[in-house]
Amino acid sequence: MSSSITFKTLLALLVCFLITLSSPVAAAPVLPPDEARFAAALPNHVTGLHKRGLTGVNDFNCKLTAAHPRPLILVHATLLTAESWWSFTPTLRKRGYCVFALTYGRYNNIPIFGGLAPIEQSAQELATFVDNVMARMNATQVDYVGHSQGGILGRYWMKYLDGAGKVNRMVGIAPITHGTTLSGLVTFGKAVGLFNPVQTISDAIAPSFYQMVNSSPFIAKLNLGGDTIPGVIHSNIATRYDEVVTPYSTAWQTSPGATNALLQDMCGISFNEHLTMVNSMVVLQWVLNQLEPSTAKTANCFSRFFM
Repeated sequence: MSSSITFKTLLALLVCFLITLSSPVAAAPVLPPDEARFAAALPNHVTGLHKRGLTGVNDFNCKLTAAHPRPLILVHATLLTAESWWSFTPTLRKRGYCVFALTYGRYNNIPIFGGLAPIEQSAQELATFVDNVMARMNATQVDYVGHSQGGILGRYWMKYLDGAGKVNRMVGIAPITHGTTLSGLVTFGKAVGLFNPVQTISDAIAPSFYQMVNSSPFIAKLNLGGDTIPGVIHSNIATRYDEVVTPYSTAWQTSPGATNALLQDMCGISFNEHLTMVNSMVVLQWVLNQLEPSTAKTANCFSRFFM
């Protein structure tokens, strides 16, 4: 995915698509709402994620080893899909990890975009997916890397569904740990009386959006009693240029024992924003360090040259 593709770009595409579906012009013959035909109408730089594919992912013939005894689960961000991990998976596979990824949160037959459905529903999808991976891989635990909404989905699964005890390490990449103000738009919307009317529209197309607002009942429930899960090794990385998790420090867990890091402390010239964190080789090296501390290498501006 090009670094120019931001959360705002994808959100604009989603809105434009929905407007097109509801406009009078749409009364003319409309393409079936399948991913392939919808993607064909979008610019090439937007559909890059879908055209790249993921080699070596969801391979149940992969062998767990003493070095990597647990399946590695990758869980994408809001608006993205499993394909968003295309820049991480080759290195993870080369390092010997058995990598598994799902696309969760499809909603109301809206193509292309994931992570739209109510988060509780997506968490159940995750639970089913991980249970299948564990059963087929004969594993008792997994390691977990989640981006954005993917960084909180696993906590809900572990805390309120059947995920307790099933995760060894949980790594969050710009996770929406404590919700978001969306760069102040939430505060502004409440001040001018637009917050509730807009929520009605948002909930019709993407219920998960308002669940991730910092004042939502979902975020309050998620963090009730602490923002970590007992027995899980937690770590999180944020970016100073995040326009979705705002302030960026709300990505970090405040309960004792969590490791929190800032991308720009490792490489001051990393300008990755929210969605492009999963295209950064500095972030990838940091993730590898969390997954396997015994072989950790310094994550810095030169990490892309030593993968």
